[in-house]
Amino acid sequence: MNFKIFNFLKKSKPSTGLQEPASQVLEEIKDLRKHLRKQNFLLESFKTEIIKAIIDDRHPGIDPYCDVADSFFYYEAALQANEHVSPEQLEALGIIWDKIENLMSLAGLQIMRRAGGDFDAKIYEAIENRADGAAELIVLQVLQPGYIFKNMVLKPAKVVVGKKNHHSEG
Repeated sequence: MNFKIFNFLKKSKPSTGLQEPASQVLEEIKDLRKHLRKQNFLLESFKTEIIKAIIDDRHPGIDPYCDVADSFFYYEAALQANEHVSPEQLEALGIIWDKIENLMSLAGLQIMRRAGGDFDAKIYEAIENRADGAAELIVLQVLQPGYIFKNMVLKPAKVVVGKKNHHSEG
């Protein structure tokens, strides 16, 4: 930094044209862009840390709830991929999910794990779009669950989206 100031104050040779000052200005603009990108990254990191601190202050023990729900989500997905799952097993999964969701709601948490709802970019992250240019999208598949804590999105659900009538096509 001091070196740049020293170079600025140092008398320069008279230039023969506008080429040298223009290149210096362009170089300074590049440096400014680089510094702005760094500041933007630092601000985003700071924002994330502040939000996490606020959440931890409000309810410090929400991570175990999310961990259990994540584990059960992937367990259910593995079971449903198996062709030999009985209707009784699926009913038991539904009962357990009801218990988990009720417990999470007592802590102010809501899990986004179900397909079939309208796509909302505020709470979902579309990993794949199977309907190019469609005006109205629906969640076809949830790849990773998301969480809302006291009306604030902690983690968006990662989903596959498509046209509203696409899910019935196959």
